[in-house]
Amino acid sequence: MNRDRKKLTALLCLCVAFAVVILISNNGTALQGLTMRPAAAAVALQAEPSDEPLQITQNTNPRALVLYSPGYEDSVGCQKNVCLALQHLRIEAESLELARTQSVSYADYDMVILASAYWENEMTDSSARLLHYVEEGGKLLLATVPESLGAQFDTSYRRMGVADFGDYLTYDTITFAGELLPGLTGRTFSGETFSDVALSVTLEEGATVWAWADTARDRRTPLIWSYDCGRGRVTVFNSTSGKGDFWRGILAGCVNTLSDTVLYPVVNALCLFIDDFPSPQYESESDVVRDEYNRSAKEFYRDIWWPEMLRIAKIYGDVYTGLFVATYNDETDPDRLHYTQSATEQYFGNSLLKNGFEMGAHGYNHQPLTAAGGTPAEMQYAPWAGEEAMTASLQKLGEITAEMFPAVTLRSYVPPSNYLSQEGRRAVVQALPDLEVISGIYTDEEEEGEVYVQDFTVAEDGVAEFPRVTAGMAPDDYEQLSALSALGLYGVFSHFIHPDDVFDPDRSGGKSWEELYRSYCTWMDDIHKTYPWLRSLSATEAGDALRICEGADPHLVFGEEEVRGSVENFLGPVSFYLKTDRTPKAADDACTIRRISPGQGMGYYLVTVQRPNFTIRLVAA
Repeated sequence: MNRDRKKLTALLCLCVAFAVVILISNNGTALQGLTMRPAAAAVALQAEPSDEPLQITQNTNPRALVLYSPGYEDSVGCQKNVCLALQHLRIEAESLELARTQSVSYADYDMVILASAYWENEMTDSSARLLHYVEEGGKLLLATVPESLGAQFDTSYRRMGVADFGDYLTYDTITFAGELLPGLTGRTFSGETFSDVALSVTLEEGATVWAWADTARDRRTPLIWSYDCGRGRVTVFNSTSGKGDFWRGILAGCVNTLSDTVLYPVVNALCLFIDDFPSPQYESESDVVRDEYNRSAKEFYRDIWWPEMLRIAKIYGDVYTGLFVATYNDETDPDRLHYTQSATEQYFGNSLLKNGFEMGAHGYNHQPLTAAGGTPAEMQYAPWAGEEAMTASLQKLGEITAEMFPAVTLRSYVPPSNYLSQEGRRAVVQALPDLEVISGIYTDEEEEGEVYVQDFTVAEDGVAEFPRVTAGMAPDDYEQLSALSALGLYGVFSHFIHPDDVFDPDRSGGKSWEELYRSYCTWMDDIHKTYPWLRSLSATEAGDALRICEGADPHLVFGEEEVRGSVENFLGPVSFYLKTDRTPKAADDACTIRRISPGQGMGYYLVTVQRPNFTIRLVAA
C-alpha cells in the first residue's frame, strides 16, 4: 500500500512538473508578471557613479542656435519644445530673437533651428546667408511652415529641396514614409486632432520624404522632408504643430535627420499604471455590468476585469503599478479623517502584491491636493485649507496602508485627476518619506486648474518626475501617435487606465468591456511586437531607469568608421538610441547593439552601454 502511494505521489509530481514545463514553454508567459520577474526587468542603479577613468573628457555636445519670435505665442511654444527635445538629445541650445540674426555667426553652431513662422517679416538679414551656411556644411531645421511667402522664401526655397509650391492645405491625416523615429515607418494617423496647415509643395528629386500630409479631399503634400544642400542638409517640418508637447518626439526625429549618425541616451521602460486600484469603488453598483453580466460591480471586477487584466499582463510580462485610494469621501478637515476597512480593497490589494506588482499612493481620498480654485468648479472637488491639511491626509493614507498591507512601502504617487499644486507636491514629499516617483501627465492640453504636467526628469529634491503619456483601454490615433512620439525621444511607454473605464461613457466611448479589452490587447500586442526590447518596469523601477538616463553625460566622438564614447556620471548600464545608415558593431563587451527598426539600411538601434568607455565600429552597409 505504501509502495502504491509512493508511486502515485511520484506520478502526480511528474504531471505537475510536466504541466509547468508546458506553461513556461507557451511563449514563456506563465510565470512572467508574477513574483518571478524576468531578469531583463532589473534596473541596476548604482549608489555612486563609476570610478573608471574616462577616455574622453572634453565637452563634445553639438551646439544649436534656435531662432524664434518672442512676440508670438506659437513661436515661443515651439522654441520651448525644441529646446526640451534638444536637451534630451544632449545638444546644447542657445536661443536668439529672429530679428537679431544680422549679428550672429551661423558658423559658430553645428545646426540652426528656425522655430518661427514669421521669418519673412522678422528676419532682418537675407535668408540667403543662412542657406549659404548650409551649403558650407551647416544643418538647418525649419520647425514650422512659414506664415507668409515673399522675398525671403523666394530666395531660399530651391535650396530647401522645393521645386515648386502652391497654396496652403488643411490636412487631417499623416502617413510616415520613413523611420523618423523607431517604429513609425508605414503608420498612418487620422482625425480632427491632427488638423493643421501645410504648404503644398513639389520636391526636388533628391529630397527624402519622411512623412506625408493628406487632406479630406485626397490632396497630398510632403509634411517632413530632408534635402542635402551643398555640403550641408536642410530638414523641413511643413506644419504649425511644433508648439505642442505631443510633437516633441517628432521634432526630435526631425533633428535626427540632419545627421547621418546620432546617439543619445533613453530610459528604456514600459510602465503601466492602474489608477484607483485598490479603492472602494468595487462596492458600487452598475447597470452596465448588471445588464451585461448579471453581476454586481464587485463581482465583475473579481470574476472578469481583474482576471483578464492579469491574463494580458502575464502574456507579455507586464508590470502594473496600482494606485491606492482608501476612501471616496470628500473630507478635507484633518481632524475628521476616518476610514472603515474594506474586505474588497484588501482582496484586490493583496492580489496586486501577490502577483509581484507595485502599490503606490493615490490619496487618502480622491480630493486633489489643491486649495480653492485649483480644480475646475464643475468637478466639485473640495479644496484643502493648506499644506498642513494635505500632509495629514497622506499621513493617514500611510497609516491605513501600514495596517492593511504591512509589507508595502509607498514609493510612487499619482495625483487624483492629475491635479497637484506646489503646496500639494511639498505635502506629498513630506508625508511619504520613501517617495521616489511622482507621475502626473505629459501633455498640456490647456485645461483649467493646477494640472500636474511634467517632462521626464529628476527634480532638484531627487524625486523622479515620470509622467503618464497616454490613457485608456481603446486608444485613438492621437493617443497612439502620442505614445510613439514619446517612445522616440525618451524610450518610454507610460500608460494608465482606470478599472471603471467601462462605466464611464466618455472613457469607454460606448464600447462594451469585451470591445475595450480587445482593443487594449491589440494595442499591447502592437507595442510589444514593435518594441520587444522595452523593459517592463514598476513605477519605482522606472524612476531608477530615469535616474540612470538623466544622470548620464556622454562624451561622444563621431568618426567615419567608429563612434567612441565615455559616459560621465555612469550610474549603471545606460540605454542609447543609435541612428545610422551604417552597420554598427560593438568593438568589445563594453556595449551590446540590437537593431530595432525593420528592414535594413538606415535605421535605429538599441545600444546598451555596460561600462563608461565604449566603441562602436561603423561598417559600410
